[in-house]
Parts: sequence; C-alpha cells; structure tokens
Amino acid sequence: MKRLTNENLTSEMKKFHRYRMDADQKNAILGNLAKLEEKEKIKSAAAFYKAVLSIVVLVFFLASASFFALDHTKETPGSPGTSQKADTGIDLYKQSDEFFTIQVNEDFTLKENKDGSVRFEAEGKTVGGIEPLNEEEMVKSMNKQNLFIKEELAGYQYPTTFTLDHQKTMEVIQILHYYFTSPESSLNYHVYFYTPFFTEESADDIARSFEIYKDGKVVKGKEEDWSLSKEFSTDTFGVLVGEKDSLGISGPAFAADQTDKYIWHFFGGHNEVETLSSGDFKVTAINKESGEKEMVLVESAGTEKEELVWKYDFPKNSPLTGDPNSGSIHSIPSNMKFSKPGIWRLDVFFGTKRFGNIIVEVK
Repeated sequence: MKRLTNENLTSEMKKFHRYRMDADQKNAILGNLAKLEEKEKIKSAAAFYKAVLSIVVLVFFLASASFFALDHTKETPGSPGTSQKADTGIDLYKQSDEFFTIQVNEDFTLKENKDGSVRFEAEGKTVGGIEPLNEEEMVKSMNKQNLFIKEELAGYQYPTTFTLDHQKTMEVIQILHYYFTSPESSLNYHVYFYTPFFTEESADDIARSFEIYKDGKVVKGKEEDWSLSKEFSTDTFGVLVGEKDSLGISGPAFAADQTDKYIWHFFGGHNEVETLSSGDFKVTAINKESGEKEMVLVESAGTEKEELVWKYDFPKNSPLTGDPNSGSIHSIPSNMKFSKPGIWRLDVFFGTKRFGNIIVEVK
C-alpha cells in the first residue's frame, strides 16, 4: 500500500462534504447535551445516597444485633426463650433482672467471661473474679477450699460470708473469698481475690464497693439505722459518745472544716482483743445525705505536712494501751477533720476486721 504524503492527505480531505449548522440546530444539540448531563448528575446522586442508605441500614442492623445479644444474655423470667430451668447460679443470673458493679483501680481490669462471670486481670494473669452461685454451688465452693478462716462479716451492705483459703502455689499464696447474698433473689455473688497481688486491705476495700442492681436501681441491704450515737459515761470517766461497753470517743464538739483532737476508747473481752490486735486503725466516714465515703483521720496535724489519711499504721499484735481513767482495754488518740456539716457514720476497722461504728452530727 502506497504511503500518503501530507499533500495527498490535504487533497483527499478537501473532497469530503462540508456541513454547516444554523443557530437553531446548535441550540437544540446544546439543550440535549444539558439534559443528558442533568440525568447523569441525578443518577450519580441516587447511587451515592443509595450507598449511604445501605451503610446506615447495615449499622442499624449491627447495633440492633449487639443490643439483642446483650439483652438476651439477661432474659427475664416469663419472656420467650426462658423456659429452660435455671440449674446453675449463672443460669439464674442470666434469667434475673439483677446485675452487679464493683470499683476497679488502675492495677487491674475486669474481663467478662462467656458464661457471664467476671475475672480480674493484671498483666495477662487472672488475679480474682466474680461469679454468681446458687446455694448448693456456694457450699461446694467453700467445701473444696483449704479453709483457714470462715466467718460472717458485719458492716457490709449485704449478708456476707468471708473465707480465707490457703493455696501456696507458685503464684497464689491465699485466696480471699467474699460471698454476698442478694436480698432480692436466691443468688450468692462470689467475689474472690488472689494474694499476693491483693492484700487483705486492698481486697476488703474493693469488696466493700460491691453493689447489686435490679431494674436499674441499687438493691439495698438491711435498712441502715442513722440514729445518732448516745452519750454515756463510765465509773471513772466523764462523757463519751458511742456505744456503752463497746466503743466511745471523747473530745470537743464535732465541727466542719477544722482539725480537732479526739481519743477513741475500746471496751470488751477476748474477742475484742483479737480484733484490736489485727493491724492498722482505719476510720471510714460516710455522709448520710450523699452516701460518699471520706477520710477524716489527720496525720501531722498543725504542721506543713498535715494531710487526711484513711488509717494510722499499727503492726499486727501491737501491745494494747488501755486507759485506766475510762476503763477501756485500748485507746487511740487521733486528729480528725470533717469536710462539711451533716450526719456522719464513722466505721472503725483494725486491719480488715470491723470493730463498730459511731454516728455523729457535725455542725
């Protein structure tokens, strides 16, 4: 085939017919092009919104599915799917309206197990947990322990049984067990802590934060008595505030926002001596109106280092210092400061053992 030169191409192109459009033809074509462009815009917008709508529907579906899964892990009796008998504490918990809360600090995290129980984790290791039990399971749990201590504890929000279980493994020395009985059901909540990760004190502080909820409200234990502690006197001493033959405090009237000196007096026999010898002296102040817990003990009073503390450090089995004037078997001087006026309950502990409480009005 002969190759065409530029001159040949020019000559051939001149032979093509030429057409000219008038103004009406041009406008008609431009109008059709504009209509096509508008249709493409609508089509693109429809495709975009269709995609967005699909995403919204998908998100809604996933959210609904999550809610369904969470909701149906706690089915209520009588609802569809609850015809199966609750044979275990976990089954009973899932079919109840109850749930629980407990404080967590920065040292460990809570991980929920598939069965609804909870474990405490630190650095990838289990250091405790919470499990709902029925009565039979609670008895079995206690029976399989190497029991060192088993006692009913006072001063908790719910009826509480405490056991100390000796393990002596490579990672666990003892397990501190708290069994809280729900006032609203046949459930018992087993809260346990591994030592040495938890000390007796840290475990007790966390255990005291345990609360049961039902229908979104805190389940209250026995009705608390907020009657003010009465004044009493001994044969050899003036006026004390507290409970005669058990616990009393002497000092000035209670005033908010000022540090004052008070002396605690403890009375009793062998059992009380054992409690008084259990370690640190701790006072937890609870405000009746707010329910808040506060520190009221003051260390280094009247100095630049003055500070509020939860406890005064005392080694276990420290000698008791009775006061011959009051007839007490033990007495402890202290400084205290209250943050605001109101009715306050002062819960007194030695180590993890509760001695009693005094309820006072702060002006």
